[in-house]
Amino acid sequence: MQLIENDYEQKLMQALPPHARDIAEDLLNATSLKSLISMLAANTPDKTILSPKNVPNSLWIPILKAALLAKCTYFLPNNQFNSKEVMFLMKTACRSAGYPLEEYPLRDVLALTKKDMPIFHHWLIQFTQCLQISKHKP
Repeated sequence: MQLIENDYEQKLMQALPPHARDIAEDLLNATSLKSLISMLAANTPDKTILSPKNVPNSLWIPILKAALLAKCTYFLPNNQFNSKEVMFLMKTACRSAGYPLEEYPLRDVLALTKKDMPIFHHWLIQFTQCLQISKHKP
């Protein structure tokens, strides 16, 4: 089942082989952001998830990064997020996309994603604006 409310970045998912993409989509739909982050941090392939579809362990990290990028970009900016939460989502999404903000200035990430990841690019612009607004709140 695919999420229907919002558009989200699918480039990393589309780059996966179909059987791995199925797992990434399942993780996107059924796993919390917190759990996805924990799974990535553990850096240990979950054979109970990979084995039924005969997906090699080497695809575990790309699957998680694809699901994480999609999950982050599924969130819409809103005034309920504080600046810390906005920054957390931006850092997580950028790291998942292969452009950690610790290594790439945001302007570079925006330039690098404009053509290849347009949904992520637009999402980053929106969240950057949200971050700027939240910094000016009393």
